[in-house]
Amino acid sequence: RNSRGRTGDGSSQSGSWTERLGTLGLAEQNAFAEERAASSGIVYDMFPKHVADALMKGERAPEDRRDCATVLFCDIVGFTTLSSQLDTTQVSEMLDRLFIKFDEQASAHGIHKLETIGDCYIGVTNLVEDQATTHAVRMATFSIDAIASAKATQINPNKPEMGHVVIRVGFDSGPVVGSVVGTSNKKYTIFGNTVNTASRMESTGVPGCIQCTDRAADLVRSQSFAAGGQAKLTERGSVEIKGKGSMRTFFVQHVTAPALLCAPTEADDDDGEPHGAGQS
Repeated sequence: RNSRGRTGDGSSQSGSWTERLGTLGLAEQNAFAEERAASSGIVYDMFPKHVADALMKGERAPEDRRDCATVLFCDIVGFTTLSSQLDTTQVSEMLDRLFIKFDEQASAHGIHKLETIGDCYIGVTNLVEDQATTHAVRMATFSIDAIASAKATQINPNKPEMGHVVIRVGFDSGPVVGSVVGTSNKKYTIFGNTVNTASRMESTGVPGCIQCTDRAADLVRSQSFAAGGQAKLTERGSVEIKGKGSMRTFFVQHVTAPALLCAPTEADDDDGEPHGAGQS
């Protein structure tokens, strides 16, 4: 999956740092301090800061609960086929090149990267920090930048004829709960109907497009306007969503939010249609 599961979270050691330090000489203390710093760095990389703070103190991680957050799912179109055409190292390198770009953009837009599962990138806003008035527009601008980054990422630099990565993006806004689960290889994860709906927005979407629910679309419009910008979304119509029935969805095409320092971004082709519209 991703780096979250490759090591323990360090919380079980937190109560013994002081005791161990007192039994060591100066050289050993320095080495021990370096070990603790490295362990702390891993924990803070794996978890939101307030969760990492609690775990490092040996405390139970707090539960995060929001009445309205925005959750995003992003997948590579045709990943199974691509995986059969590349060796495992080439697949890993392609994902690494793509996700490094996503990570940089997530940081710039204030998106909390939750995890990656295979080719799936999952993010959330207004959960681990207060973004109550900007969470949907942040996700929309990030999504558009992610589409552009994918289009600029070669599938295999040694075989340019294979072309570039194409992704599908979907997001929804609504109630979300986040918490740490498990006792071994602990993981911060999110729950709720919003999470499931966001996943469906991606899986029923169109290659090269960003699909969102009507409630998320309303928030993107209002939050973009409040941030001194504008948003253009095109109604797709009613889409049959597994387990949810017919849902009204929208394609995100153009979003600006100057107050958030988000540069104008476009997801339009020259003909004004969303990327990939009409494809399957």
